[in-house]
Amino acid sequence: MIGAWFAGEFESAPSPDATLPAGTVLLVSGRTDQLERLVDLANSAARRFGAGETVLVGYGQVGRAVEEALASDDIPVTVVDREDAPGVDVVGDATDPEALTTAGVQQARTVVLAIPDDTTAEFATLVIRDLSPNTEVVARVEDRESVPKMHRAGADYVLSLATVTGRMCASQVLSDRDVLSLDQQVEVIRTRAPTIAGNRLADAAVREATGCTVIAIERGEETLTDIGPDTRVRTDDELVVVGTDDGIREFERRFA
Repeated sequence: MIGAWFAGEFESAPSPDATLPAGTVLLVSGRTDQLERLVDLANSAARRFGAGETVLVGYGQVGRAVEEALASDDIPVTVVDREDAPGVDVVGDATDPEALTTAGVQQARTVVLAIPDDTTAEFATLVIRDLSPNTEVVARVEDRESVPKMHRAGADYVLSLATVTGRMCASQVLSDRDVLSLDQQVEVIRTRAPTIAGNRLADAAVREATGCTVIAIERGEETLTDIGPDTRVRTDDELVVVGTDDGIREFERRFA
């Protein structure tokens, strides 16, 4: 387990004694069979989803981009918007239970809120949670300060457009590493760590020193994912590292 979101706040490397209250979202890494076993242990039957239906609320510029991306992977989408337009399946307000019910929120695997008004998105999340407690809610927000409010309202994943844009720009500027995650609290990077070369991961004490976790090593054409404390880092290895923004900064200061 790399970390967990507790009430919307990400904590890297939580204590083994930490209690996981309802609503906790885990960030884990492992082989497919390991992840499947974890799902069996952690998820109730009510929270297991197949390919399922996605309800997209908001069909502006962001909503259209989401719909195109989902359609390219043949994921069925029902679109809800206040304005009737080509591509809109249900005309209604994001906070109207009747409109959301007509769109099939109760049967949906995921609801994506692509609404430009953060307050409306927060109220919509509360309505969706009342209609369907087990549906996954993914939301965009304009203001970064709205992120914890959305989590408290019941959203599972929240992305700030300002943070996403900043990360995308940074990934173009930084030539020595790749930014692999656009989340506002968790950063995933691919980078070399020359000061660790020749050492075991246990000796480098990455997690203890920074709170970050090395989840994979890219070695030539091979990607090593089954790594542990005894894994020895080579000079040309690229490490895939997960941590908070502060943790990643500390990792780069110490090891990169």
